[in-house]
Amino acid sequence: MSRFFFIFGNLLGAINGRIGWLFLGVVGLIFAALLIFAGFFLVGETTGQENGPALAPGEMVVYLSPQLSSDDVQSLYLKIRDMPETRTINYRFAQELGLDRTGGVFIIQAVSASAAASLQETIREMLGIINIDSVTEAQGATVSLSSALRLGLLVALIVSIVGSLILARYAFLLLLDRFSAEIKLLRLSGTSEGVFQPPVVALGVLCGIIAAMLLVVVVYLSHFLALSHPQATIHAACGLLLPGRVLMVSLVGSLIGIVLGGLIGVLGASLTAQERFQIYS
Repeated sequence: MSRFFFIFGNLLGAINGRIGWLFLGVVGLIFAALLIFAGFFLVGETTGQENGPALAPGEMVVYLSPQLSSDDVQSLYLKIRDMPETRTINYRFAQELGLDRTGGVFIIQAVSASAAASLQETIREMLGIINIDSVTEAQGATVSLSSALRLGLLVALIVSIVGSLILARYAFLLLLDRFSAEIKLLRLSGTSEGVFQPPVVALGVLCGIIAAMLLVVVVYLSHFLALSHPQATIHAACGLLLPGRVLMVSLVGSLIGIVLGGLIGVLGASLTAQERFQIYS
């Protein structure tokens, strides 16, 4: 195991200048592939409601009775606004939302999807409330992607993966050329392929791990930003509002990144079999 870390350390030490930029590009292409993969699950509009406006998890539309006076509406508004579960509340006329009914509506965003349930039950018991529309993860809000966008993401995913493999092959060739003297010495000493190839594979895995970490950071930063501006997000990247989906994308995306990095490492390790790295070449 000590020889593994010795060879791996020497490989890392040989990465500088142009080779370093090439491996940085490999990490960037893996990250791009993971980000595109995440787009299949996070980008798009919610299709959780067939009637009424599109809603984010934790958001609800409260329909008010047309019999309520202005003072009654204002009293309800202030009462709901001061509840600890309420993050924002806005009043709209039903016609503004394209609804075929009279009276006004409250568009309410709860502090969290879990707080929305108790808030909804409290509001439902108030006088003058006709109905409440809401969506939660448990109700199975799904994200809809257009065919053109789905095709575009698929093409971009393939291009980024293929590009990462091509760039990685070139980067590994330059790195191994710089490391060729050490490889020949290892062969002269009787060292088997199974000793100096695993560190090369590990270098590819490291690229995948770095890209996976970048994915998790970007996805969760986007998730927290989306929760702060749900209405601006609901029509573009609804999936970012779903904590369970964000966690799934982060975990699966990280696994894909590590696997892709491993494949890149295997590609790099296979290059050591070329004639230029043999002791008789």
